[in-house]
Amino acid sequence: MSAPETPYLTDPLGRQIPLVRPATLLGRGPECHVVIADRRASRRHAEIALAADALATADREAGSTHLLRDLDSTNGTWLNGRRLVEPERLRDGDVIEIGGARFTFRDPDATLATAHFPKLVVDEETGEAWVDRCPVQLSGKQRALLLLLWRRRGHVCTKDEIAAAVWPECRGEIYDYQIESLIKRLRAKLERQPAAPALIVNVPGLGYRLAI
Repeated sequence: MSAPETPYLTDPLGRQIPLVRPATLLGRGPECHVVIADRRASRRHAEIALAADALATADREAGSTHLLRDLDSTNGTWLNGRRLVEPERLRDGDVIEIGGARFTFRDPDATLATAHFPKLVVDEETGEAWVDRCPVQLSGKQRALLLLLWRRRGHVCTKDEIAAAVWPECRGEIYDYQIESLIKRLRAKLERQPAAPALIVNVPGLGYRLAI
């Protein structure tokens, strides 16, 4: 069976379930597009909808055009092993669980280029980080650097700003080689190809930018 040209779900048997627009309804009710014969599933349990900004986003990440939303179900919707608390964008390979039913989201538009761009998530309160849904162990200074870049993602952080955020205890000058060494170590933790970084980008003469 050839894969559909638009995003779809697969079940544990490999069967393909195409998504419909504007939203695919999942649940126990017969009106659902994906009927789940499980008493733990609510009649209208969850939906996968096309994100409002999907068509306007030309350089999106793989799988970011569709949102998974729980419809106030009794037993919850689970995404990659954790309970969904708010709508989240789906990425190719994400696993959705409702009751005993398990589906994998597939996006044919997930290209080789986007596959090499790691998915980074940072908890601003704790400083914890995940790359491609895997936790990353960071030192204190690596965490301070990442939090600065994350909070100002898309904007350039100068070396002076990095020095102040990472070495607040130092009153003397922080040298370029110290910052460059820390950037190198952080890239080794986050990047798929640290020698060709896609996340932490050097902006010559200015500083560094988190490219997400």
